Amino acid sequence: MGDCFLLLLASGEIWVSGGSSGRESTGINSKGKFCIMRKHTSIPWPFLVLILLPGLLLASTIKQADMAEITGDAQLIFEGRVIGTRIEQPPGSRAIHTWVRFEVLDVIKGSYDKPVIELSFLGGTRGDLTVRVSDMRIPTMGEHGIYFVEDTGRRLVNPLVGWAQGHFLVQYDRTLKRQIITTLDGRPVKDIDLSARKSHLAEISHGVAQGVIITDRVSGDLIDPAGFKSLIRGMAE
Repeated sequence: MGDCFLLLLASGEIWVSGGSSGRESTGINSKGKFCIMRKHTSIPWPFLVLILLPGLLLASTIKQADMAEITGDAQLIFEGRVIGTRIEQPPGSRAIHTWVRFEVLDVIKGSYDKPVIELSFLGGTRGDLTVRVSDMRIPTMGEHGIYFVEDTGRRLVNPLVGWAQGHFLVQYDRTLKRQIITTLDGRPVKDIDLSARKSHLAEISHGVAQGVIITDRVSGDLIDPAGFKSLIRGMAE
């Protein structure tokens, strides 16, 4: 990939350029994430730190959000299951994207009437080339979750709002003998505090949005998918 440089313009535009071709630029989208693109992008939503390292690792720091913000900024929220993946690498480019194919089980917010949706995530492996983005996990085959999609019409580094903050898993708990909701790192969700708001100070996300009440142990009061979706629908109205 070669050496890279970052340029912050007074207009609020970010350019990160580098590589051998000199034709491809990397910008930052409205959620503080990389977008491989042919022209610049503006950033109306503040970001914290985002660095492109020489080599094949993209390092990022995502800002903390609250669930009202995650829900409000999502164009589409759906429950789905991963049924396939494919790798795409444009000719002459070092950028690798993994397209993840989801079976749409339920639409919680937005308009989408097709049974399947594909979302693009930056990263993946093709041959002996691997591209990874730190703090990002690409959904894998068979994963069942609830996904807060920022924009279905744009190819972003991570299409999910707030990255892990807009990525929840639906898992079956053998102790409770029912489905529960967990964060991306597997912590059970008890509830959502609808009144919780993020701090006015810029804070780094640790993968869980403000307002998501989590626990380290399994108990009978864990929220189920129906209850979780009902709360999200109420916030989206």
